[in-house]
Amino acid sequence: MAEVTVSRADVGDGELELSACAMCGLRFDPAEHTGCASCPVQSGCSLACCPACGYSFVDPERSSVVRLGARLTSRFRRRAASESGQSTLGDVARGHSARVADLEGLPLRPREQLQAYGLAPGRLVEVLQTKPVTVVRVEHVDIAFESSLARGIRVEHADA
Repeated sequence: MAEVTVSRADVGDGELELSACAMCGLRFDPAEHTGCASCPVQSGCSLACCPACGYSFVDPERSSVVRLGARLTSRFRRRAASESGQSTLGDVARGHSARVADLEGLPLRPREQLQAYGLAPGRLVEVLQTKPVTVVRVEHVDIAFESSLARGIRVEHADA
């Protein structure tokens, strides 16, 4: 069988995540190879078909069932963390302060960017806003970022 290479170049400033076919091992972008051409449900389908061998599998980015499972898992993890006394910056109410415990729940790039602005372990932050984005004040610097990032920052409450 001839080797098929299917991939897109970098998207924006992040790298495209490729899926590997479980049958033949080919790495490809499932968004470019969705559903089977002969299937009548092709437009609403969340299956991806390997361009080399035709094996079909669920594309987790487009499957509502997979996204629901991820949300439920995330919710259970947050509940377990709060019961064990841990919380995230996303749990801190507007107007309250917290001390940053760690940023390990964040991907490397956003973690480095937030640390460059002064949001680092041990720092006291004041939550100015929580919706539609999280805005915190670290010393004299206001930092705005997505609420999903706030849920990756573990904190210890500094006030009640």
